[in-house]
Amino acid sequence: MKTNPVVAFIVALIAAASYALAQGQPPPPPAGEQAEVLTRGPVHEAFAEPVSLQPQAGLIVSSQPPATVDEVPPLERPQGDQYVWIPGYWSWDLDRNDFVWVSACWRMPPPNMYWVPGYWTPVADAQDVARGGVNVGVGGIGVHVGGGRVDVQIGRSIGVHVGGGQAAPVPAGWEWVGGFWARTSDQNQEIEYLPPPPAPFDLEPPGPAPAADAAWVPGVWYWQQNQYVRRPGYWLRQQADWVWVPSHYTWTPRGYVFIEGHWDYPLPRHGVLFAPVYFPPAMYARGGFSYTPTIAIDIGLLSANLFAVPRYGHYYFGDYYDDAYARQGIYPQFDSDRDRTWYDPIYVHDRWYYGRTDRQWQEHHRQEYDRLRKDRNLRPPHTYREMEARAARLPEPQRKSIELARPLTTFATAKTSPLKYKQMQTTDRQKIVKGATEVRKFREERGKWESAGESPAQPAAPAPAGGKKGAAPNPATPPPPTGGKTATPPVQRGAEYVRPRGVRATAPQRVKVAPPQVEKAAPAPAEQAPPRPPEEQKRGGSAAEPAKAAAKDVPKSDSKRLGRDETPK
Repeated sequence: MKTNPVVAFIVALIAAASYALAQGQPPPPPAGEQAEVLTRGPVHEAFAEPVSLQPQAGLIVSSQPPATVDEVPPLERPQGDQYVWIPGYWSWDLDRNDFVWVSACWRMPPPNMYWVPGYWTPVADAQDVARGGVNVGVGGIGVHVGGGRVDVQIGRSIGVHVGGGQAAPVPAGWEWVGGFWARTSDQNQEIEYLPPPPAPFDLEPPGPAPAADAAWVPGVWYWQQNQYVRRPGYWLRQQADWVWVPSHYTWTPRGYVFIEGHWDYPLPRHGVLFAPVYFPPAMYARGGFSYTPTIAIDIGLLSANLFAVPRYGHYYFGDYYDDAYARQGIYPQFDSDRDRTWYDPIYVHDRWYYGRTDRQWQEHHRQEYDRLRKDRNLRPPHTYREMEARAARLPEPQRKSIELARPLTTFATAKTSPLKYKQMQTTDRQKIVKGATEVRKFREERGKWESAGESPAQPAAPAPAGGKKGAAPNPATPPPPTGGKTATPPVQRGAEYVRPRGVRATAPQRVKVAPPQVEKAAPAPAEQAPPRPPEEQKRGGSAAEPAKAAAKDVPKSDSKRLGRDETPK
């Protein structure tokens, strides 16, 4: 008996419809259309960041970053008004040769501080001061070889320059200008932009620590009375519940911003860090695209797999154990002991804190790094999908050792979680989304007043000692100090030091800013930060003798502890 083709076709349609109903949902979209949650990558810079004591040229890529992703917070949030939602941003992934999204985070700000978000800015030329040699760009990395230096430019351009004269400029690109924590004020907020500071000094401690709880704080230059004066390095007494972030400068196209030394919370108390995500271009190209981060990072495993990228001003986490990453400037935390041009507040604190009960903690930290560097099978997975597949093959007790990330609901319901959680109402989430929009506007405005100079600047010209108000400032860079150690480019383990681009500020410039009116963080209950170290509060002196003025900042008792006379000869 022949089957009627029309009947057969209808039966097939019914069967297909029945199958779809039985499944309850359509098949998943193709892999190329799905977001990939990552278990390695950059840590949100507001959540934690290393300190660069010798600012370098920022990360430059040749591709324009995509439009900002609209983020909607998940239902669960940390309990307490001391946590604020800080939106995410795009970062560059060396391995993918593409952008990845650094998800938003919940952060308990350092006391009396607010976050100034970073941004990408277009650059006409990437700085390349090499003389002679060859410029080659292939597969996203441009390299200049010859003339006594090697310059690496991350991007997608392809080009070759051969010659014995000035190297050709790297093609136009986009440079990352980092965010920073700024001190709040009851008056109008201002950001002061300064000329380039002299080279850092007093980076290394003069000898053994005077006490088990003492940490060395590097020297820094203060801008005072129209010139830079020295504040020598000193020994700081560490605090169990607080991490000291030393004073330093951050580069912007307009000028250098002085970041005051301040107390921050230990890493486990910072808040909630969500996993970075790779979005295929087809996803964020769609109109109305939004994202809700739901996969959070285990802070304990984060600390065990944490790396620093001083040039980028970021921590990275996960599998960066290959030697190739160190050559690209991604270092294990303990490398800050070798290269003193950057400082790792988390590592300095943890080394002392855990060293109280484990005197070999520092050695164990290095041994674990070497163990994973030598055996790829021991390293953490790169994606959440890979992590789930590997965990499914392991016995239950061993799974936690590789579960760098888990659903936020898992942390929220865990009795051992260091944070308490609560669920938000729809109106609360809508307020946060609105606040994130204000942060985005603030970020865009910062890019304008720093890169394009659209915001009116207010020159700051304090009167020098014995001078008149409004007098011309003294030269921005005084002679090098005769006491203490001045920084030189470090012994090459990885990426070469690259001098930052020039800035517009030749004298101090102040810009009034209006931080976004997002939910304000309340102080942590029943907590007060320790007082600022007295060495950070002293600015002393005659504008005519910057080095001597700074030497007065060191009490006699501290001069003995420092192990040498800080008074210039």
